[in-house]
This record gives sequence, C-alpha cells and structure tokens, in this order.
Amino acid sequence: MRRSKTHLLTPFIVFTALTPCLWPQTSVPQVYSYIQDPATGVMGLSVVKVARDGPKEAIDQILPVGPGRAKEFHNHILYDLQAHKIYTKLVSDPSVPCSVMTYTSPAVPDEFDVITASADSMKDFLAHAQLLRRETVNGIPAKVMELTADQMKVTAWIADPGGFPVKEVIVPPGGAATTMLEVKQLSFARPPASAFAPPTGCKEVSGEATATGAHAEFSTGAPASKPTVNVAAVKLDSVSNYTGPCPAHIKFTGTITTDGPGKVFYQFGAGKMEPGDTVTFTAAGTKTVSHVVTFNKPDPGFGDQIGVYPILEAVGEDASGNHDASMQGSNNSGFTITCTGTAAAAPARPPYSPSTPQAVPPAPAPAGNARVTSVAIQVTPQHYTGACPVAVKLVGTLKTDGPGPAYFQFQAGAVGANNSGAVNVGADGTATVTNEGQVRRTPQVQSVRFLAGMEPRGHQENAKWMDAELDIHCTNAP
Repeated sequence: MRRSKTHLLTPFIVFTALTPCLWPQTSVPQVYSYIQDPATGVMGLSVVKVARDGPKEAIDQILPVGPGRAKEFHNHILYDLQAHKIYTKLVSDPSVPCSVMTYTSPAVPDEFDVITASADSMKDFLAHAQLLRRETVNGIPAKVMELTADQMKVTAWIADPGGFPVKEVIVPPGGAATTMLEVKQLSFARPPASAFAPPTGCKEVSGEATATGAHAEFSTGAPASKPTVNVAAVKLDSVSNYTGPCPAHIKFTGTITTDGPGKVFYQFGAGKMEPGDTVTFTAAGTKTVSHVVTFNKPDPGFGDQIGVYPILEAVGEDASGNHDASMQGSNNSGFTITCTGTAAAAPARPPYSPSTPQAVPPAPAPAGNARVTSVAIQVTPQHYTGACPVAVKLVGTLKTDGPGPAYFQFQAGAVGANNSGAVNVGADGTATVTNEGQVRRTPQVQSVRFLAGMEPRGHQENAKWMDAELDIHCTNAP
C-alpha cells in the first residue's frame, strides 16, 4: 500500500457573513463557528477556521506565503464523530488525493478547537492565574487572566460566559509580546450544511486515527501483496555541521541494501518527511540514494541556528508498485545549521478576516527561559518474539522548567510510527503524547527516538531526545 503520513493540523472553513453572536448557556456548546488568527503550531503562524454542528466539525488551516513558503498551504479536515470518519484534503495541492479513515475518539483533538478543549487545557492555568480585569475581544466578553512562571508572562482572555480562551499573549524574559492565538468572528448560529459536505473522490485509508495520533496507510482496496524485494539494510550517512549563508541546500546521502531484484520506495526526512522516490535493483546488492533539502534562515527573533535530525526510510514494493507502512529506517545524532548574515525583516501580511482591518501580528519573540529538561519514551511491547503484524504503542513524556508551546517528533520508522506535532505544556511542566504503529516484519533498525523542544521550532538548542532499544522479532516475517 502506498504509504502516507496524515498530518492532522489545526482547524477551519471559509465563511461568508456570519449572523450576530448568540451566547450559549451551556458550558460546552455544540454549534458554532469562528476564525482563529493567528494560530500557532508546529508549522508556524497560521489562520484556522472552525465550524461545528453537533457531531460534525470542519477544520481548515491556512499558512500564508512567507519565508520558506512560496505558496499558500491550505489543509481541510472534516470530522464525522457519529459515523466515526475523518476526511482530509490538501486544498492547496489538488495532486494529493483526499483520504478518509476511521476515527474512534469522541471529540476532535484538543489542539484543533479551543472551545471543546477548554475544560482540560485551561484547568492548570486558571488554578494559578490572577484575574486582572474584564474586557471585550472582537465582540466577545472576557476575563483577562495573567500567570508568570519562570519569568515567562502569559496573559489569556477567557470568554465569560464560555470559559474558553479567545486570546493569548506570551512575553518571555527580555523579549517582546507575541500573540499566540486570537479568536475572531465567533458565532453560535448554525453553519450551513454545505460546510460539512464530505470531499469527493477520497481514498480509503486502512488503520485508525484518534485524538492523540494515527496509524494509517493508503489502501487501494486490497491488502498489499508481498513485496518483490526485501530491504535488508538502510544506512544514512552522517552530515557535517553547516555554517554559511541561508537558504542552505543540504544533501542527504544514504545506502539501501536488498536481498534481490525489485523496486524500493524510500524517503528522507528532516522534521517532516520529504517527497518519496524509488530506486530499482536488478539484483541483490547496495545502491546509494540522495536528496537535497533546503533550509531557510529562521525568522527574525528565532536565532540563527537550526537543529536537524535526519532520517532515511525504505521499503520494497510489490508487483503493482504498492508498499506497506512498515519501513526500515536509519537516523543519526543530527547536525546544526548556523546561518550567517543579517536576517530579513519579518514580512507583513494582512489578516484573513474580511471585517474591520486588524493590526499585523507582531513578529515572533525570541525563545523564552522555558526549556525541555528531560524526555522519556516507552514502547509497548519493547520485547516481542512471535507472529506479526503486531501493534506497537509509543508514549513520549517531556518535562520542562516552565509553561509554553512545545513540539515533538517520534522518529520511529522501525515500527511504522514516524509522527510529529505540537503540545502546550502547563504550569506543572509535564506533557505526555502517544503514537501508534505496527510491525509487519523484523525491524532492521531496532531502535526508536522521541525528540522534543520548546517552540519556536527553528530555535532547537533546547531540544532533547531519547532512544529506546527494541527487541522485536517476527517469527513468520523475518
């Protein structure tokens, strides 16, 4: 089966004129729509639009043109909680097929919807924050709350009534204020039914998605046949640290060894997986593959250094050109890119809101004092000998010395579970994320890695990682 990574990103849909806001009396409303601009995630500042009508919720994320992004990114996700389905369509790239897969959680992921996530996500903050005043944000009455921890000041405007955040500003020590989120055009009128129409032409994806992660692979209607060739080994060459002008064009090189003739699908990754390619073997042996990845200079205030943790994965294809999701992988300890020269000025962009013009959001502030102090990864099962496929669960834990947004990566190609995302760390300084994978044959690389750091992603000297050694052997699929 053709392998796919379903990146469930933050939410939205495009609205025309919205009716006046009618304030609900329940603590968790079931019908609403809003625009979140800005929204902050692992891919940077974005515009998120959300529409919900009971068990159906449509979520879009738009990342505008900016440094390192010559084209607008637009992803559309539709959750049907009653039918237990999730539809994903990359609107900005029609060549990427729409997908539909099973979704088993009772709600959308917390990070996608500030209203449904408010009960848990705001609990620690509200328990320690101080009430400053009451004011209105974009027509929404709110309580202004403030919390300072480890010299990081977080100010949040909490809808009253409602109890969900409508604006959040952080000020790191010695840094400028950064707006992390702001809710606009909030309405509790029922969105049009057309907002929840499933995209057409979606491919069925086997596997299962939940609010905490997904194990997925595109299905062409039938299980993948046995590959015509097996990957015996994958090796990623180490990359030297780079200091020089940016954009930096870094060449990744690796080798793939097979047990016979056939075609192999492979991918390089560095934070995200690059487009895949294939290499053909006429006989058993080793071939060298390479790929050039471009790294842009971080935005102003994000420092001049980028931490990179590359990976190379490969898997044999069957006679129809399909492959399964379990890939042999190789990664190394990473390298750094130090960009020289003066950073370009932060580009201004108009807000997406068609209403009264708003001020351009301030440029991202430098990283604050909050740092990831330790990470841990647990793999279940870590030791296994028996029939495959076997499901594998990964639990990553990160501890920080202060609250704030963090990012994480599971570099777990050995168990078909490469994944990345974002998580907000509360005042207690601890966050846990989970991921799921599946082993179909004995992994050639018997290790997985969990990496985490504080946002912004391009400022990675505070990132930490931990590897877990595996002992997994498939008796029916060596």
